[in-house]
Amino acid sequence: MALENFREILSVTATITTIIQFLTGVIICLSIRRKGGSGDISGFPFIAGVLGCSLWLRYGMLMKDTAMTVVNAVGLVLQLCYVFMYYLYATNKGPYLKQVVIVFSVILSTMLYVAVEPIEDKAEFRLGLLCCATTLIFCSAPLATLGDVLRTRSTETLPFYLILANVLVAAQWFLYGVAVHNTFVQVPNFISCLIALFQLALFAFFPSTNTRTKLQNVV
Repeated sequence: MALENFREILSVTATITTIIQFLTGVIICLSIRRKGGSGDISGFPFIAGVLGCSLWLRYGMLMKDTAMTVVNAVGLVLQLCYVFMYYLYATNKGPYLKQVVIVFSVILSTMLYVAVEPIEDKAEFRLGLLCCATTLIFCSAPLATLGDVLRTRSTETLPFYLILANVLVAAQWFLYGVAVHNTFVQVPNFISCLIALFQLALFAFFPSTNTRTKLQNVV
């Protein structure tokens, strides 16, 4: 049976799992609130989330894709809340505010371009390309910790369950991209899935006491 026949199912499951993944930011914000400050926790992932959700939301609206529109609308609201919460407790508000201004400037510039571009197909292609490139940059970020893992031969610093969730979310959106024949959805999610799978494989090569327990729980 063709994958297109599962389009609706994939759209629902991918939307639900992605929103659940977005909600992990609540845990981080509550932790920051309990500590009374951001400490060494980076707030950039929240800003990146605003950028990604904004771009994909506009792209989904251009494509008239309900799944992409809904999930990124919910994600944008959540990420904006996280940015605001982080700013309230940020140790260094100045640098964080600069990051916010830069990202919002990029979003505004992109939205203005899409609004004034007379050829809709050209706007769709260029915005899709930007969404794809942005997602690839962000999904490659976790590889920055690879050096630490190889040097210490330990996966203690890697968030096992978050990585596992990334595999599930990316795989579902990749399949959805195949179902709707959209390369801009397929490519970044396929690569993101491969990166997450590679990270999961590190738990097998460099298991610790905690990771052995986690792997046994999954099995």
